[in-house]
Amino acid sequence: MNSPTSAQAEPQDAGGCECLEFDSWWNEGRQRRFVFVRYSMSRGTFQIAIDQDSNLYHVPTVYAARTGEAVTVWDLHVGAEIDILGRITTLHHCSQMTAQWNKYWAGRLQPLRDRLMTELQKYETRKPEPWLSFQKVSPDAGSVDLRMLMSQVSELNSRLEKYRPRLAEKLCIPSEMLAIEEVARHPAEDMMASTDDLGFAGKQIPAELLPHSTEAQKTPATSPRRPK
Repeated sequence: MNSPTSAQAEPQDAGGCECLEFDSWWNEGRQRRFVFVRYSMSRGTFQIAIDQDSNLYHVPTVYAARTGEAVTVWDLHVGAEIDILGRITTLHHCSQMTAQWNKYWAGRLQPLRDRLMTELQKYETRKPEPWLSFQKVSPDAGSVDLRMLMSQVSELNSRLEKYRPRLAEKLCIPSEMLAIEEVARHPAEDMMASTDDLGFAGKQIPAELLPHSTEAQKTPATSPRRPK
């Protein structure tokens, strides 16, 4: 199985990325199981390959390990914990394109958050909650939590709007980000037709490739279970 980190050409525009690709793994006893995860932004679905299986299997929904919410484009980053077919795993590495995508949007959001914090200090004397400025520092490429940044910008923007509504209109989440997420949540193309064209419609992950748990083995690739 090829690693997504083998991407060759550097994209001209990181904002034009179409798929996010990650490597992950988990341990079962002394055996390490490797998984390749690809998320299509135009379809809002996942494809995965486990161990040395050369096939990519269609998984329409993956869930966040901590919240149980369906994962979408802005939730994916190196270090994120997700539930794949009943197995909690951490995304460890990403492709070059995915890393550039992550860096590009972080570069759009972080200045917005910092400017909002600065403007609010002119009107509010109380110290803002720690989570509004929290940023996990990691040397790994593609590790910025974009969902956290979006939440910070959204909350700070709503507070600034009380004092400077016109300025708040300018310091908001980029409209492109909202549009990208909308496309991922509600793909324009018919899902079955799209997967048929790619040649993996209806494929089920072989039982021997699934995590070694009874519940996971009963879970087909097209119907992952929501974590309890």
